[in-house]
Amino acid sequence: MEKKSKERLVEALDRLIECTRASFREEEALMECLTAIPDPEHREKHNAVLAQMVRLRDYAIEADRGRLLAQLIHVDRQLTSHLSNAVQAPDRQLQH
Repeated sequence: MEKKSKERLVEALDRLIECTRASFREEEALMECLTAIPDPEHREKHNAVLAQMVRLRDYAIEADRGRLLAQLIHVDRQLTSHLSNAVQAPDRQLQH
């Protein structure tokens, strides 16, 4: 954070949020295409992750380093967990 301007950090977070939003939309469309059934619970998880990312951006704007780092760790864990579950899903389907 000390090496880059706050504006560049916010721009990077904006890009990350938009890419994540697009990825979630594609994932939801693919899931619906494969199952023909929407999954509102899964969509709500996506919305929760995106809300946490927006909060992360807000902390970056406020230059609240402590909250920014804590929120970054939280968002990282949520995204890592989501990706881990997505990777494991095909493996579980193959076992059945």
